[in-house]
Amino acid sequence: MGSNIFLQRLRKELSFQWNIFRSVIDWTIFIYLFVPALAIIGYNYYLLWVSQPDWVVAIPLPVYLSVLYFFCWQGYIRTFLEEADQLFLIQKNKALIELKKRTRDFYLYGYILGILSILIIMLPFLYNHFSLTWIQISLIGFYLCSLRTAILITKQYLDDIQSTWKKWLYSSLLFILLGLFTLSIIQWSLYSFEYLLIFVGLIQLVISFFYSSLRMKKKTTFLQDVKNDKIQKLKLMKMIFIFSEYVEKVPEQRKRNPLFYRNSKRIYNIRNRRKALQELYIKVFIRNKGYLLQYLQITGVTVTAILVIPPVWIKCLLLLGYSLLIQSWLKVVYKRVMANHFIVTVRKDDPVRFQAERFVVNAFSLPVICIVGIITLSVILL
Repeated sequence: MGSNIFLQRLRKELSFQWNIFRSVIDWTIFIYLFVPALAIIGYNYYLLWVSQPDWVVAIPLPVYLSVLYFFCWQGYIRTFLEEADQLFLIQKNKALIELKKRTRDFYLYGYILGILSILIIMLPFLYNHFSLTWIQISLIGFYLCSLRTAILITKQYLDDIQSTWKKWLYSSLLFILLGLFTLSIIQWSLYSFEYLLIFVGLIQLVISFFYSSLRMKKKTTFLQDVKNDKIQKLKLMKMIFIFSEYVEKVPEQRKRNPLFYRNSKRIYNIRNRRKALQELYIKVFIRNKGYLLQYLQITGVTVTAILVIPPVWIKCLLLLGYSLLIQSWLKVVYKRVMANHFIVTVRKDDPVRFQAERFVVNAFSLPVICIVGIITLSVILL
């Protein structure tokens, strides 16, 4: 019974995600954009095997291992449970466990193929530049597969923690400590005793499946599994909304005091209509976790690209593109803030709105543009 339910819900899930994908990607776009892109990527991948670019020399092995470790933390094991299962399926303990087991194995195999794909992309660097043997690369692949399995199962236990700050603290500590352990043991094993990776990987797999089996037998995690499954099911749709200019990303409302301006004191002592709009935007922007996160993400990705990509002209283009992007994004956020219904004292065509927009956009964009510019100049000169 559990296997049949799994197959039914898998077909239903694939159909749901496919419809979302089709709503965004047209066949014309897929043929004329993605197919040439795949051909270009394949050709450049072939060139990496033929000759190594100059910038590879500047990137040490721990950087590649860190990228692989980061991808090990991506993803989530779903259960395909629904709220209606409380009426029937939860009474069938054997079918419920079988459904969870089938779903777990399906997602584990998929995520393992994902991490192996990343490893295959890095093969030209690992084999040609770092002179690793095929046995060493295979052992790294086995260890990463076991590591990703352990992380995915551990994330299920982390999701059972109700306290937000405890969950964040435990996740952060685990990410840092496990990352340091992974980088250390892989590098030490490669140059001392490479078969240690098999031993450690097997231990990780045994412990992970043991605790996974214990969790599958618990009925107290049913509601949490249903909640997490809904979040993961709509993940692709939310990702589309993030890149949509016309959909507001409203943060989850929780009863807690903000870190800044928790007493909502005035920023300006001398107030007028323009300063009132500026103060409103500043408080909304700083208090909104989503806006701050996107602000830091845009800046962080740009700085990373400037540090990694070697050609000077591309660094300059990235700086120019970042300057235009961050200002355009801040203007979009300003329009969203001003579109709220409670702002009725200032008309849309009032010059005060444009004056306040110019001020806050420059106030939030110019400092980070200067910082990114200094970083770019330092990288070019050094």
